[in-house]
Amino acid sequence: MHRYYWPDTPPYAAMLRRIVASWRDVGHHVEVLSSQPSYKGELDIAKRPRRDDIDGVSVTRLSLPAEAGRPLTRVVNAIRLGGAVIWRAMTRRPDVIMISTAPPVLGGAAAALAAKLTGARFIYHCMDIHPEVGKVSGEFAHPVVYGVLSRLDNWSCRRADPVVVLSRDMEKTLRQRRGGERLSIEVLNNFSLPAEKVLPDELPFEWSDETFRVLFAGNIGRFQGLDSVVEAMGLLKGRDDIEFVLMGEGVAKEALQRKASEFGARVRFLGHQPVEIAKAAMQRADAGFVSLAAGVYRYAYPSKTMTYLEQGCPLIVAVEPESELASDVVAGGYGHTVPVDDSKALAELLMRLADDRSEAAGMRGRASEKAKDTFSEDVVLKQWVELLQSSEVERE
Repeated sequence: MHRYYWPDTPPYAAMLRRIVASWRDVGHHVEVLSSQPSYKGELDIAKRPRRDDIDGVSVTRLSLPAEAGRPLTRVVNAIRLGGAVIWRAMTRRPDVIMISTAPPVLGGAAAALAAKLTGARFIYHCMDIHPEVGKVSGEFAHPVVYGVLSRLDNWSCRRADPVVVLSRDMEKTLRQRRGGERLSIEVLNNFSLPAEKVLPDELPFEWSDETFRVLFAGNIGRFQGLDSVVEAMGLLKGRDDIEFVLMGEGVAKEALQRKASEFGARVRFLGHQPVEIAKAAMQRADAGFVSLAAGVYRYAYPSKTMTYLEQGCPLIVAVEPESELASDVVAGGYGHTVPVDDSKALAELLMRLADDRSEAAGMRGRASEKAKDTFSEDVVLKQWVELLQSSEVERE
């Protein structure tokens, strides 16, 4: 179960489609409970049948209103979706129930309760660690709210077999919770965001290879720490040969646009683009930018990383050096790291890379190899099949 499912546009909606198909391909009967497309209202995705069929998999879609900027609606939707999970589990009696962290905490608790009531195995796919990441964003900052949600999510995690997280840093966070040493945890990272169409030969916007161009493609939100990008480009406003492209939408976009205008920063905002356009731009970019606000690496892992690597795009990573992400980039030789929120260091790195592009070819090759060996669909989906079937072996 997940709040959003293909053809809705969150990255996980497309990735879950691939996971579900991999389970179907090895002979499992899989059903999906989700909602009508509503993640980005401006995209106006056509309504799907309530009883949908995608890739030969039955998908039941609830009619839930859009949530952007509507916290109360988000809570009501979570309760409705959670109730539907419990009812469906009681009537369908599945062997396995899996849910991700959308909706956060409440969805996991509903799925854990449904599994407890029916004797099903519960897989908890934590794309983010909540409520910790919500405390950073301010969403769950109230101490009473945070305390209640922490206890509720701990209860869910204790019943999971396993909790699936994206990094060792996220596993460490769960281990540090009360009783965390007894949790069943599997580290299984994502694969590149699937593209439904062939990548185009031409981009629908200006893109000159003469300009040193860094691309950020993804959600322009609270956790990305993109203020330092605008500040760094403000320091480089005299360098017409360097440009930063922010591709996507999010709650921080308007503020960043105003700040870029104030600073005279050469930052271009492209808005949301189809996956195939984003991937084609990654192939042409001199670097892909991955960033997290201070401390967030403990609770999340930017899945855009795999998509950059798949396209052979070297990385610039703004995250703490002790993080798994930064350590892997340095050890693998497919990118550079800069301190979090250090606009001066970022500006200096961009100048150096623009003045000397000799490292690029080697980094592109190593990025592609990393994607193929670690983050390809074949590799990751095989791990998902093995994870699902592991309990079957144990129960025989």
